[in-house]
Amino acid sequence: MSVRGVDVMEETDHTENDEDDEDEVFTVELNRGPHGLGMALVDGLRTPLRSSGVYVKSVVPGSPAARCLKLRPGHRILAVNGVSLVGMEYPTGRERIRSAGNNLRLLVATDHSRRSSEDTMITKC
Repeated sequence: MSVRGVDVMEETDHTENDEDDEDEVFTVELNRGPHGLGMALVDGLRTPLRSSGVYVKSVVPGSPAARCLKLRPGHRILAVNGVSLVGMEYPTGRERIRSAGNNLRLLVATDHSRRSSEDTMITKC
């Protein structure tokens, strides 16, 4: 499937059936553009969530992150290129993302709770 010239590949999309847990975990594949990925990151401890982790603070319109149509402020980045960021200090996690090369595969959660990477949706940007 193609969205505005961006190839989008969807494999699976699962949401937890538990009534109390509406979190979603998905995978996004990004190609770094000339100005980067186009998203600002923030340490979850510095947000109202008060939860450690690497979170999306904002997404730049027109950027690779925005063209995916999935990444939103408040989403937590759980892993980059198969390397878990869970439990990692924010500066280390941020550096892993910055130094991950031009093609990144991010495992992302819509909330700060942890879920299995088996329940995923892949979006290729």
